[in-house]
Amino acid sequence: MMKRLILICSFLLLAFITGCSSSEKADTKYYLLIVEGEENISDKFSKFISNDYSVVKSEYLTNLATAKEKYPKYEIEKDPAVFIFETGGGELKELKLKTYDIEEAVKFLEKTKKNK
Repeated sequence: MMKRLILICSFLLLAFITGCSSSEKADTKYYLLIVEGEENISDKFSKFISNDYSVVKSEYLTNLATAKEKYPKYEIEKDPAVFIFETGGGELKELKLKTYDIEEAVKFLEKTKKNK
């Protein structure tokens, strides 16, 4: 009887820990910085700014020089460029993806879809 009780408690504890870690992932929020340049790519990203995805804010810059001036520490080499940051408390916490490949950014954002 005692072994059964310990087994049940262990299972419940494991389920609780697993549940907590997955809900943390679901609560992750992202900030999207897009440097378009001459190519209009905003339509590829507009669907991610919704309640279905974890993107909470986005910024579109059409001028590479402006992007380099505003965000010098990210060494933006060319456009188009996409930067995806994890956010927390209204500030950018961590750069999760820097890419010049639009499809790579779209695939990353597809993974942020919230389960309904």
